[in-house]
Amino acid sequence: MLEKDSEQVTPEMKKEEPSIDQETRQSRLSRNATKRGRTSKEPDDERSMLQRMMSGVGGAFKRYGTYGLAMLKSPSQAINQTGTLRMKYAWISIVLFSLFFALGNYAQLKASKIRLLGFGNDYSFGDAFLRIGAFTLLFMIWMMLTVWVLGKYMLKGKISIKAVIMKFGAALVPVMVLSILWLVFAILNIPYVTVILSVMMFLGLQFMVIVLFRSIQSEHEAERGDLMYAGWIFLFIELVFIALLWSFVGAYLVPSLVPVQFG
Repeated sequence: MLEKDSEQVTPEMKKEEPSIDQETRQSRLSRNATKRGRTSKEPDDERSMLQRMMSGVGGAFKRYGTYGLAMLKSPSQAINQTGTLRMKYAWISIVLFSLFFALGNYAQLKASKIRLLGFGNDYSFGDAFLRIGAFTLLFMIWMMLTVWVLGKYMLKGKISIKAVIMKFGAALVPVMVLSILWLVFAILNIPYVTVILSVMMFLGLQFMVIVLFRSIQSEHEAERGDLMYAGWIFLFIELVFIALLWSFVGAYLVPSLVPVQFG
């Protein structure tokens, strides 16, 4: 009896249990379906990722544009409002100024072949652009360190290097606009305008530093030191930096900042 029952049950169980081939076939079908679903979603995912990236870039430009307009309206007032100051935007301003200045200086060097100063100089884009950009960025860092040292130890203002960088980058926005105009007129090869803009950029940096010193004095109730002497010392340190790198300045900057034509 037991043997018959077992013989009867076993075929039924075998019919109910799926075979290995069936399981393999089912798993293969499920994998193919999953793969088809994944491949169909990949273009949509790529498009959505690209849209997110573009919207993020557009949002970043919009936020920096709002920041830049606030600085342009009243730089001396904006740098005293801590709510408008941002570290990342300050570095963006510093890097953009170095970028536009390097591009404008390269355009001036390319046009210097027809001018008295720098006649015959021929620099490749990579050589001139990278060198000038690195020099400008290093010069900006030197200026910020000088402002911080003089503001802290000469004007006796309790200010951190972080605050100096944020104020410096904010006050640099109007000078950056001058560097953009300088680049445009350098490409157009109008030396009389570029000379005026060169002088305005240099004086703009000096005025900007005086405004920063005044901000440090008023905000932190600094009592010692005089703004005029602080400005003179800053200018002296700035000129020392240029003198130490005069071989580079004479080769790369003088032909573009003082573009003299024949005749």
